[in-house]
Amino acid sequence: MFNDNKKVLEKLRLSQRKDFIWVRRIVPLVISGLILFYYFDRVDWTELRQALSRANLLLFIPSRLIPLFIYLLIDSYLLKVLFDWFHKPIPYREVVYPRAALYLLALINVQVSNGGMFLYLMRKAEIKPEKLAGLVAFRLAWSVWSINFGLTVALFFTYLLKYDFHSPLQIELILFGVGIIWAGFFFYLGVAYHYKRHKPDTYHRPLWNVFIQAQPRQCMEIAGLTLLLAGIGVINNYLCALSFGIKIPLHELVVLLPIVDTIANLPIAFAGLGATTFAWQTFWRRYATPEAFLSFTIALPLTTYLSRALFALICFPAATKYLQQVLNHNKISSDAGPE
Repeated sequence: MFNDNKKVLEKLRLSQRKDFIWVRRIVPLVISGLILFYYFDRVDWTELRQALSRANLLLFIPSRLIPLFIYLLIDSYLLKVLFDWFHKPIPYREVVYPRAALYLLALINVQVSNGGMFLYLMRKAEIKPEKLAGLVAFRLAWSVWSINFGLTVALFFTYLLKYDFHSPLQIELILFGVGIIWAGFFFYLGVAYHYKRHKPDTYHRPLWNVFIQAQPRQCMEIAGLTLLLAGIGVINNYLCALSFGIKIPLHELVVLLPIVDTIANLPIAFAGLGATTFAWQTFWRRYATPEAFLSFTIALPLTTYLSRALFALICFPAATKYLQQVLNHNKISSDAGPE
């Protein structure tokens, strides 16, 4: 009787989980549809067609495609060196090919794609989930801190050169956010110095052990490459927007783009559609017509996903070998069972 009740409860849990998955898939589509309906309902369709016809695709396509390819290469390299430094070496090709191939899953859901890469690396490198999560958190933290450094420099020169700065957010709020991130950075440096200098033998959980172990050279390499990617991202977005007749002052783009990208990439809309339109038009409304923004912010995420799908198809044959090796290894381990 007890076993029967247990089976019924398990089936109920599985059913609820499947229903939840379907809800997670449908809700972003609905949100994207509602946001786009709102904007399409308020534009002049003749102007929209003209905005699309005026777009310089010879500038737009390479300006989007090439930076995405560079991002794939550098992002994969950073992942590889984190394993080299803090776990065990892993060949670059065994990171970059699966990373590109799993872009196909991003067409369905970005979180599924990232989760697939996390699972692949966990099994390929034989690393425990907590330690891998620590490596990912370390990379993310240094990405935030290095981009915050770039924002600070941009804000400094904006004030020094007395450029006009327009934003729906109060500048004091932006400065407060930048200051909070700097405070977190210096707090981390203080904690790391304390443990290295005064308690070198202290045991740390794998989740944050990498933060204590990391050497200045390693941190600077991650920060430098992240700033390079951020700079390429600014140039890429500036040229892509310019190809649709949207000319945003460069200093405003540098300061506000991280906020705009964060909003556009929230997992509430399908493929960023709708959320990208809301973010760009809210922050830079004064620099183009609603029609230009609508056409551009539909083309931008669609081109991103189609480009990554192209990378995935090109890399999939090579990635299959590495993915299959992981599957075979897991099957052998499962068949062997506990000793």
